[in-house]
Amino acid sequence: MKIIIAAMLSMGILSHAFAQQLPGLLPNALNRHSKYSFDLGQENKLLVYARTVQDLQKFQNIDSVLTHFAKDYSVLKTSLSESINSKTVTYRPLPNAQYQLDLVEHVSPKQRFQFKTNGGEPLLLKTVQDTLLIIHSFLKPMQTKAGQVTLSEYVYFCLIVNNLEDTDKILMGGGLNVYLKKAIKDAEKYPNHNLLSGKFKFNYVQSNSVEGSFKTVASGNEDFLAIHPSFGVGVFRNQLVPNSQVDFSFVPNKYKNIGYTIGWRSMFFTDRNDVTQRITTHSNGFVHAGITFYDFRRPQPSRINTDHVLFGAYLGRSVTRNGAIFDKNTWNFSMTVAAKGMFKVQPEIYFNGFFKNVQPGLRIQIGY
Repeated sequence: MKIIIAAMLSMGILSHAFAQQLPGLLPNALNRHSKYSFDLGQENKLLVYARTVQDLQKFQNIDSVLTHFAKDYSVLKTSLSESINSKTVTYRPLPNAQYQLDLVEHVSPKQRFQFKTNGGEPLLLKTVQDTLLIIHSFLKPMQTKAGQVTLSEYVYFCLIVNNLEDTDKILMGGGLNVYLKKAIKDAEKYPNHNLLSGKFKFNYVQSNSVEGSFKTVASGNEDFLAIHPSFGVGVFRNQLVPNSQVDFSFVPNKYKNIGYTIGWRSMFFTDRNDVTQRITTHSNGFVHAGITFYDFRRPQPSRINTDHVLFGAYLGRSVTRNGAIFDKNTWNFSMTVAAKGMFKVQPEIYFNGFFKNVQPGLRIQIGY
């Protein structure tokens, strides 16, 4: 039985070419990298992830590495059995002028056959693509508040091909260097920002028949909005009070780890009628504003960790009232004094006017 490459490949497999996650890497490994996408024709794709344009320039001669891979794989292929399974290869240039190759074979979830109208032997089709991930690593000096340090940096080249043997055809067809040189040239000529400064993260897309274009360009140091939905339960007036809450925290880049927060909390009280014994639920809403301090112990120069709240102080006011739980002029002051993962401990007080009729409370919030 013969094995050939299918003319139409599964769209589910092709969509992997545009995913943010590369084989064997955590999703956040690419948070600080710009992405370059190239359509090589015949459903083949090249994705490149580099921290700066200069990092890409450092390894733009990818054809030399691809030539080494084609030679090494031709030797390895003789020991591999022919199959329709897809393969993922991670190929790393090593400091001693050697190369490391890791191969993982993925069993095809189905078999597809093609039959000729005039009979003859059926063809078993290969319907999933192969992936070649080339990883360049190097040491890069970085300036931090504590001084200059040397960090490991990575540039990733992810080649999605119908078959790993197609790397020879790609090299004979002109290689990949021409695509990278064109992308670097476009970055140098970009009119709106200086992309060579290393301060911007972008998404560059170039199809087989269309000029390359920058789909998104954003500052790596821009202000951003952190959203914290949560639910919890508190103790107030010797009663367990469930609640739902959402906070919006604006984090200016100037202050790095301080967020200006505004939010809404709905509290749900229950009341039993002594005559009918029916239980009634009363919802009371508070709007609050304050300051949130986030984890500043993150490794520089990565983005602030808004999942880790160190401390927060918030002042709120009653906006919607049901039942006789709160007076019209009720205020709330709360603090986040401890946080671990999704859990936050928030002591609070409720008062009327200028700290009159002060009543304490305590909440445990669960959320992001």
